[in-house]
Amino acid sequence: MFLDMTAKRNPNLIKAAFQLHREGAIYPNTYVLDMDAIRHNAKIIKEEADKYNINLYMMTKQIGRNPEVARAISESGIDKIVAVDPWEALTLGKAGMKIGNVGHLVQIPSHMIRQILDLKPEVITVFTVEKAVEISKEAEKLGIKQDIVLKIINNDDLIYEGQVGGFKIDDLLECAERINELEGVRIVGVTAFPCFLYNEQTKDIEKTRNVTTLLKGAKILKEGLGIDIKQINFPSANSTFSIGLIKENGGNYGEPGHAFTGTTPIHAKRMEGEIPAMVYVSEISHCYNDKAYTYGGGFYRRGHVKKAMVGKSFNEGINNILDAETISAENIDYHGVLDIDDKKPQVGDTAVYAFRTQIFVTRSEVALVEGIQEGNINLLGIYDSLGRKIR
Repeated sequence: MFLDMTAKRNPNLIKAAFQLHREGAIYPNTYVLDMDAIRHNAKIIKEEADKYNINLYMMTKQIGRNPEVARAISESGIDKIVAVDPWEALTLGKAGMKIGNVGHLVQIPSHMIRQILDLKPEVITVFTVEKAVEISKEAEKLGIKQDIVLKIINNDDLIYEGQVGGFKIDDLLECAERINELEGVRIVGVTAFPCFLYNEQTKDIEKTRNVTTLLKGAKILKEGLGIDIKQINFPSANSTFSIGLIKENGGNYGEPGHAFTGTTPIHAKRMEGEIPAMVYVSEISHCYNDKAYTYGGGFYRRGHVKKAMVGKSFNEGINNILDAETISAENIDYHGVLDIDDKKPQVGDTAVYAFRTQIFVTRSEVALVEGIQEGNINLLGIYDSLGRKIR
C-alpha cells in the first residue's frame, strides 16, 4: 500500500531496512521505524493543530504502544496519550507518559478502574451510565472528581464491527441527567468514531455521518443541561490533511496515530504531508511452484498489502518488486505469499513491505532507528509488539 510512496519519499528507510537485515541486526517479522521521520511528522502535525487551535492526543497502538516512540512524539508538544484500551494506558503510564483519554474504543474493566484513576487521566470516555457509576464510586474513594467524555451513537451511524456502543442520541438527555447526579464524575465532552475517513472515489478525507450525531449530542447536553462542553473530539484519519476539518466542523480535539508514521490511506496518494516512517521486513523462506513465501507474524488483515521489494540491497530490490497475495483472515499468517512471475527471488533474500498495520495485534518485533537520513544508522533497540524492550 505504501511501498511506492516510501521508495519515493523515504528511500533511505528502505535502504536501512535492507542493511539491518543483511547484517543480522534484525530478524524477519520486524517493523523498522524511522525515529527522525516520526519526529518530523509530529512537528508538522503539531504546527497544523496550533494553526487551528486544536488539541491532540497521540495514539500509539499502531506502533505497538512503544514508550520510546511516544517520548519522541511528545517532544513536539503532543504529550498526552489516548489509550485504545486500559492495558495501553498502564503500559505508557508506567513509562511516565501523560494519559489524556482512556476508554474510547475499549471500556475500563470494573476491577481496573482504580489503577487507571491512579494514572490521573485527563478524561475517561464512557459508553453507559453503569460505567460512569463505577468510575464515580472509585473516584469518590480517592477524593477526586473525574472528567468524563460521552461516546454518542445513532442507529444509522457508521460503526465498525466489534466497536458498537455508546449513548443513543434519543436517550442522551435522560442518561446525562442520571450521570450529573453522581459525585465522582463530571461530563466535559463528547466523542464518536470514526468521524473522518478517506474516500477512494474523491481521493480526499471526508466527514462521516457520525459527525452530525456528535454535534447534535453536544447541543443536547449544552442546551438541555447547561453542561460546559470542553471537548468535542473528532478521531479517525487525523493528520495534517484533516486537522483543519476538525475546526471546520466544530470540533476542538483530535487523536492522530497513523499520521506519525505517514500511513493513513491518503499518504499512499500524496507527495506532501507526513513522510512514510515505517516498513516491515521479512525474508524469503522458500519457493514453491510459482510462489515465494516470506516469514509472517506481522501481517494485518486490513493492511492492504500489495507488493514487496526483494533482494540483497535496495538497488537490487527496486528492480525486483513482487506482487503480494492477500492472506485470508481465516488462517494464521505463518507466511506471506508473493507471486514470482518473471522475478528471481532466492531463499534468504530480504523482503521489504510497507502497508497499513496495527502492531499491537501482531507478534512482530519493532526496531527503532535513528540517523537514517544522514547515513549514520543507529539501532536504538528492539521491542516486542506491546512496547517491551527485548534487546
